This record gives sequence, structure tokens and C-alpha cells, in this order.
Amino acid sequence: MIMERYIVPFLEMTSWRMYQPHVGGTVHLFSALIVTVIAVYAAIRLSERSEKARLRIISSLGWLLLLMEIYKQLFYYYIVNGSAYDFWYFPFHLCSVPMYLCILLPLVKDRIRDVILTFLAGFTFVSAAAALIYPEDMLKPYVTLTAHGFIWHGVLLFISLLIGISGMADLSWKGFLRSAGLFLGLAAVAVILNIVMEPMAAAGSLDTYPDMFYLSPYHASGQPFVDIAEEKAGHTAAMAAYTSGIIVLSGVSDLIFYLISRKRY
Repeated sequence: MIMERYIVPFLEMTSWRMYQPHVGGTVHLFSALIVTVIAVYAAIRLSERSEKARLRIISSLGWLLLLMEIYKQLFYYYIVNGSAYDFWYFPFHLCSVPMYLCILLPLVKDRIRDVILTFLAGFTFVSAAAALIYPEDMLKPYVTLTAHGFIWHGVLLFISLLIGISGMADLSWKGFLRSAGLFLGLAAVAVILNIVMEPMAAAGSLDTYPDMFYLSPYHASGQPFVDIAEEKAGHTAAMAAYTSGIIVLSGVSDLIFYLISRKRY
């Protein structure tokens, strides 16, 4: 009743249509530039705040992301898909888990917090940067959905930069390995979700499938370069290379953050 009376009309009111943008087009380049500039500027300015204030900002952004995710889920369910659930957008992608981790930050002990912060610095930077460079899944024929995608990844970029350049993360080798362990644990959960939800998606009315972390055991990847690896080496080898590539790039990001924070402090 509440949905039909209040939520659905609100969603319909914000369902502004647009020509679907494309990768490399004006909407993509302009939006990515704007959110990147804002993220970098805000991270540099707020890095001078106390660590307690920075943690409070990051945790608050987790709740903001949660509200944005609820809007997106409802929009896809009621407006885009006509009251059918799209398992592709189940909120457990690499760009989704920072939402949960940011909310958890005030509730965990220091050692676990260090692991989360290190993950948010390296792995979240890689996922946010990759999405802004190649935002094919974010470019929709709706203004609010497209804006949602760029704002979301701009927030993730800001979080990773704020943590990285202010020295909040454990950027030692041990710290990185712990964050890589967290990534692998989350990736394992993503694969399990893909397996569990596959038959549910197949029985639904939409021609989509779950692909959390882009690690579906059943479907070829549409990610740049990964599809080429699949043709050359097969699906399993390509998924292993894809996962390893994320870990390596996150390690490089942590190293850069280490050099920046060491020079600043």
C-alpha cells in the first residue's frame, strides 16, 4: 500500500528518459571528469581533518550509499522491469561491498578496521576507477540511473583517495595481504551467490543472470580484455587471471598511496 501510494509515484516522477549515452561519449567523459575532480579536491581538503572526523565521514557515506542503493533497486524493480527482479543488479558487486564495509567501520575492532580501510583504499580505488573509465553498465536511458552510477563511483573514488592519501590504511605488505584475503573471501561469497541465484534468475521473467564480482561460473565475461582471455585460455583461467589482475592493481594502488602519504606526513 505504501509502495503504491508514495514510492511508485515518486519513482515515476524521477524516471526522466534520455538517449542512452555510450562509452567515450560526451555524457561519459564529462560526468567522469566532474566526479573525479570533485573526489580528488574533497579528498585532499578533508585529509587534513582528524582521523576520527575522517572515519565519521566515511561511515556516513556508507549510509548515503545505502539510500542510493535502495532507490536503484526500487527503480529497476518498478520502473525498468515492471515488478520483476533483475538478479544482475543484486547489490554484491565489487563496487557494492564498500557500502556495507563503511557502515561496519564504527562497529569493528581496530585490527579489523585496518583491514577494511586498506581494502577500501586499494581495491575500491581500482573498482571505482575502472567503472569510470569503462562505464558501460552505468550508461542508461534514464537520467537518474546514469547520474546514480557516476555519483556512486565518484563517492567510492573519494573514499579510497581520502583513506589512501591520509595514511589511514595499513599500507605495509602484511596490511595489503590481509586486504587481499578480504577480497578473496568476498569474491568467494560472490561466486556462491552466483551459483545460488542462477536457477532463480533462470525461472524469472527477465533474460538476465547474476554476475557478482563478474565471476559467474556459467556465463562468459563481458569485461574488456577478460573476454579475449576466455577465448585464448578458457573461462576458468580467464576468471583466475581477472581476479589476480585486480589484486595486482590494488597492490600498485596501495604502493602509490604509501608513497604519497609518506611524502605528505
